[in-house]
Amino acid sequence: MESQFDNTDENYWNRSSRAAFSFDDEEDVDLGDVGGRTKMREGSQSSKWDNNAIFNDDTISEASFDNSAALGTLNHLSIKAILSDEALKMVLQEQAVDDQVMPKGVTPEEELKLLRRQIQSTLYSPNLELTAQKLLHGKVAPLEMFKSLVEKRQLLDAVLANGGDAIIGVLLFLKRTLNATQFHGILQQRPKALEHYLSYLRQCGDVSNYIDTLQRFGRHQEAALRQFQAALSCTELATRKQQLQRLIDAYASAGVGIIPLYEQVFHSALKLQLVLEKEPLGDLSQRIGDDPTPIEVLYACCAQNKNWKEQDMLKISSPQRFAADQEISPAQYEWTALNERAQSQAYADLECIFERVSGWHPLKSKQFHISFDLTLAVQRLFELQAPATVLQLFLSKMSNSPEKLVLAQRVKCIKAVIDAMVSMKQQQELQQLKQTLPDRSEEQFYCENALRALQSKRWTTDNIKLKL
Repeated sequence: MESQFDNTDENYWNRSSRAAFSFDDEEDVDLGDVGGRTKMREGSQSSKWDNNAIFNDDTISEASFDNSAALGTLNHLSIKAILSDEALKMVLQEQAVDDQVMPKGVTPEEELKLLRRQIQSTLYSPNLELTAQKLLHGKVAPLEMFKSLVEKRQLLDAVLANGGDAIIGVLLFLKRTLNATQFHGILQQRPKALEHYLSYLRQCGDVSNYIDTLQRFGRHQEAALRQFQAALSCTELATRKQQLQRLIDAYASAGVGIIPLYEQVFHSALKLQLVLEKEPLGDLSQRIGDDPTPIEVLYACCAQNKNWKEQDMLKISSPQRFAADQEISPAQYEWTALNERAQSQAYADLECIFERVSGWHPLKSKQFHISFDLTLAVQRLFELQAPATVLQLFLSKMSNSPEKLVLAQRVKCIKAVIDAMVSMKQQQELQQLKQTLPDRSEEQFYCENALRALQSKRWTTDNIKLKL
């Protein structure tokens, strides 16, 4: 009876369904011995152990293990065949946790203390350096454990010292868990964190929070420019005009000072919208587009203007009034009008553009006045294929004879060349030029008359005797 009981007990523990595996008992159990005793048992028990034949020989290496039968046509064991992508991601995240391995031989009471200490350190007592390193390397780390204001400041300082995208994650966590006063106080003391937060708002397109943050920290000029850009980005003219008017009223009544140039820009932009809304620009509106610049609108106003001698200053689309409303410089105004009139071949209006009444003597007749280099005007007119008479008109306003001669030769204006030679008393050069001109041409007659005038003036000058 005793031997039968012993055999029954041994057979029970040697069954494959009852076999247990423990890493702690690796050194105490001889798997080779167990396999040898099992093969000496009955055939039915031997067939059961065949499924766990890997335990019979513990010396089989992982490289020599053939798993082709288990995986069909695959010749290697892929980790994706075992774990899904989501499970693999969780495993990699868990590897970053600093787990403590339980030593062997500890009592249940000691094991419980160690587990409690580990949970306390990972969930309730935050590890600042470990969390900062995880965030800087792009890993997931719980931030809810940082509960006090001091701990949150320390966490932000730790990520600010190294930079990276972790700063935005920590800032958003602080904004979510702190009130507005505490959050803005942290940003006030850390300008680098403020710049990262503003950059995040700008990239996300959160215009309202971006402007509010700028105004809160006293950066009113940047806030005004951002509001101005937002107003100009409106597609409809009526909405754009309302936004600009609201911007002007807000800064006029709020008492917040911005530089005067910005106020001028806001008013000029509003006047531009009024011109686009009230004064149709005809076919040119399609050419300048939906969001034209003030110079483009000025060009369209010049094309529509019919009276250049006396412009109607009560009309907001008058070129002179529009240039004054938009505070366009005289040089820009004259250059734009010169190009438009020359391209329209309205050369008779060019002289009216550059006529000015003297400020100190209003009753004096208008005089020619140009606000940019006269050489540029002549070269531009030559590029636009203006007639020689127009080129001569502008060249005649030049007082420097050598420069006038060089420029006249460059633009091939013969009459201006002759005038420059006369002013420089180059009689021999005039004779040579006359021989190159076509016979009985207008330029040849002009050159002959210049030579006669030069010779007569020279004879008169040489025979003048001054008596003291």
